[in-house]
Amino acid sequence: MIRFYFLFAFALLAPVARADDFPLPPGFTESVVTDAASGREVLVITGGKRGAPTVVLIHGLGQRASNDWLPVLPALAKDYQVLMLDLPGFGASARSNTILTPKKYADLVHWVIARHRPDPVFVVGHSLGAAVALRHSHDYPQQVRRLLLIDAAGILQTTVFARYLIKVPEQVTTTPVLGRLAERGSRLVNRVSGRFQDLTADNAGTLAALAGSDRARGLLYKDNSNINAALGLTNEDFSPFIRDLKVPVWLLWGEQDPVAPLRTGQALQWLLPQSHLKVLSEVGHVPMSDASYQTGEWMLKSLTGPLPQTRVDEPGASQGDAVCKDQDKQIYRGAWRSIRLEHCANVRIENATVGQLVAIRSTVSMDNVSIRSQGTALEARGSNIAATGLRIVAPRAWKLDNSRLDLAALAVSARDLGDETGGSLIYLSLGHWCDGVDEWRLHGVWKPREGQLDPQFRKVREARCAPAP
Repeated sequence: MIRFYFLFAFALLAPVARADDFPLPPGFTESVVTDAASGREVLVITGGKRGAPTVVLIHGLGQRASNDWLPVLPALAKDYQVLMLDLPGFGASARSNTILTPKKYADLVHWVIARHRPDPVFVVGHSLGAAVALRHSHDYPQQVRRLLLIDAAGILQTTVFARYLIKVPEQVTTTPVLGRLAERGSRLVNRVSGRFQDLTADNAGTLAALAGSDRARGLLYKDNSNINAALGLTNEDFSPFIRDLKVPVWLLWGEQDPVAPLRTGQALQWLLPQSHLKVLSEVGHVPMSDASYQTGEWMLKSLTGPLPQTRVDEPGASQGDAVCKDQDKQIYRGAWRSIRLEHCANVRIENATVGQLVAIRSTVSMDNVSIRSQGTALEARGSNIAATGLRIVAPRAWKLDNSRLDLAALAVSARDLGDETGGSLIYLSLGHWCDGVDEWRLHGVWKPREGQLDPQFRKVREARCAPAP
């Protein structure tokens, strides 16, 4: 039930643009087509500069549907043909009680593009639409020239995504009217959200079961398309599609997004070699509304210009061994032979290479970190560790004791994952592991027992990783 509550929260947080709507620019026309696969009616909107390349816009959750794009439409229409559609269940398109999945939406987008445009197109997606665009670009790469993703939702592992949704945004805690009471309350909510996440880890199949049950759909949400589509989205594992993506990807994110965490964009940039992430400060989940000029400008540059190179700072010479004891908010960057943390809180390790990391009753966040060890790469006892963009190269990946790990965009090259001697819990998003013979996809919640890999993690058919050390 808790996980289903999270799903409702996601649906209720569906983006809502500002009330001062923009009109449809002159020259745009609306038509209704019938999807050959489902028989449902779909609204398609076309317009813009005739003979110019085509940009396809895919909207996110919310009954505004394609209207979310109206603030940036005039800028696009000057130089491009534009094709928009209201996805089934949204806007003027037909409702449906069948499960609305990114795969079904991607097939529909493929059919609409093939019906209207013979040449490859630019594909732009927002929120749910970004997830659909990602799936479409993987399944139908011949249709895509470039892929632009804006605040993509639902890419991280379901339980990680759910926990993020119930956190109280920082701007709420600083509202003067709420004062100290709200600040204290928000800290409590954010602290117990991790407990809720752990409690629901044993019920990882709940949402999948709800998605597959016609009776559950009829009783629980009937014609509520937000919940229907959110359910299909949160059950999707995007890890195989991201690694196999062949087209270049431009990423745009609102730094204050309360729906799709910026961490998602950082994970995608780390995983996609042909990608670049631009972050808009003080912008939420709908940049088209919150920062329409900046978003339109970014779209035009991304549609024509070269892919910007992401700057990667060299770690430099080793700074030796770092030891933190009973300290708070320490930051480590660059190269280190080892980092040892004892009773340290809110430690950050970023843009770093480390020979070994040991965490004892500490809380650590890592971003773009490589651990290369001759033995065990990571040892954690009674610690909480969150990492985005973590590479481990070692004979053994980790040794855990009563610790909690949240690892997104993880790449492990090791003969074995390691040992666990207490009640540890690992949340894995978009990860993979090569043991020197086989490659495994790591996306799910795992309670490790004696180093055995959970059966839910599937072997990749064609291993592409280097031999383990």
